[in-house]
Amino acid sequence: MAVVQTDADAPIVANRGSPGNVYLLSYGFNQDCSCFVCGTTAGFRVYTASPLCEVHRREHAPVFQNRSVVLIAMLFKTNIFAMVTVSDDDPSNGGQNKVQIWNEATGKFAGELRSRNEVTGVALRRDIIAMVCEYAIYVYTLGNLRVIQHLTTNANSRGLCALAAASDPWILVCPGQSTGAVRVQVGQDDRATHVFEAHQTALAALALNASGSLVATASEKGTVVKVFQRSDGQLLYRLRRSARPAVISCLTFGHDDRFLGVASSSSTVHIFKLDPATASTEYRCEASHSPYPQGASPALNPAEDPSVPAVAETMLGDQRGANPTIEQIASHLQKAVTKIASHTAAETIGDVVKGVMPKYFNDLRSFAYFRLPDVDASGQPAVDARSKQSRILGPQLAFHRTEPRLSVLHYSGILYECSFKPDHDTSAGTQECGLHCATTWFAVRPDFKVQGPFAQVPTVTGGTGEEDEEAEEWQLLG
Repeated sequence: MAVVQTDADAPIVANRGSPGNVYLLSYGFNQDCSCFVCGTTAGFRVYTASPLCEVHRREHAPVFQNRSVVLIAMLFKTNIFAMVTVSDDDPSNGGQNKVQIWNEATGKFAGELRSRNEVTGVALRRDIIAMVCEYAIYVYTLGNLRVIQHLTTNANSRGLCALAAASDPWILVCPGQSTGAVRVQVGQDDRATHVFEAHQTALAALALNASGSLVATASEKGTVVKVFQRSDGQLLYRLRRSARPAVISCLTFGHDDRFLGVASSSSTVHIFKLDPATASTEYRCEASHSPYPQGASPALNPAEDPSVPAVAETMLGDQRGANPTIEQIASHLQKAVTKIASHTAAETIGDVVKGVMPKYFNDLRSFAYFRLPDVDASGQPAVDARSKQSRILGPQLAFHRTEPRLSVLHYSGILYECSFKPDHDTSAGTQECGLHCATTWFAVRPDFKVQGPFAQVPTVTGGTGEEDEEAEEWQLLG
């Protein structure tokens, strides 16, 4: 079905009845988090992240007439954008089976990648571009768009694929062929490629740090985030977001790899501290006698306490469809005590009990959290600027390059900036981030535009007629 925005399709917005409204379809930060781009029901817009300012808009141009940008990614601060567009006039939705490369310097599409299947994601860096379909990923050289890799994956309707922005050679991670597995592809050398099991359920989010040395993953359950050593798939950190399931919308590393940001469909964003003292090749969190290693918050906030069945399930194993009773839990503990009594004196009680305790109590808790204003407990905002056809699942995150600050890009049209203390004493519990500022960056009114220090940068809306074959040259920040 073609993407057609009507009043019946419109999300909950203030100007719901206005026929000329523009809605969000996709958004994301660029590779160094200095900018972000959004695809809309009329084209696309580009913003600087800090300070926040809209620096370019390409909407209602002849080339985008009656066309929506359902997926988009930008290449650093260049004029190159990779996008998936659909036309209101195409009932077959054939546009969803190709990625188009847009060059804003010429105001034209410079090339396209075609597939027999619907494109679910796109990722790029200076040398390659990855086109993601549900069961395969095609890797092309960015210069001449020549295919160099064809990777088979498990079902990947979310378009999961991550590229290391600064590695040499290029490094790509994506779902493996089995459920919960991660494939690591290092350039075209298949000898360096390996697969490791990350979760028992399907993957919901993937992230690589800039150098490609760390991989972060989350499953569809969304309660635990894991960080692995990319080179061998060794688990380094097991991070407890909550005991309650949620849809993970973003995982992002800080620029110095000391922090990991986690956003989900809930009302809370989490920041975890990746302290090397809490990780080892044998996952020191589980090997230590203390379940809360130095540098990890001992508080359960903002992760909610688990219910008795949740704890019991971890202790008694995965009993699908069963709700363990208190008697069952007591029986299991009794067996553990018996085992303790029968052990030799050389083995400490702590070592035996630790094998019985749920992993929940060994997981690292968040170092800091930010509770989103203007949203309810389930994470739903008062204003939703998404189209009904949008693929946006939740907020996107970006760490400030020099300051302890996190940007939260939300589909309500607001960018939140929160600050935290990197030297926070975790013995005092999890810190709550302070709200630095909240700015409306998007509204469904077609004439809305956020103003900022770079407002003098000219934007191009595309001319008034087909005779304008080339747009004026545009560059973000040089």
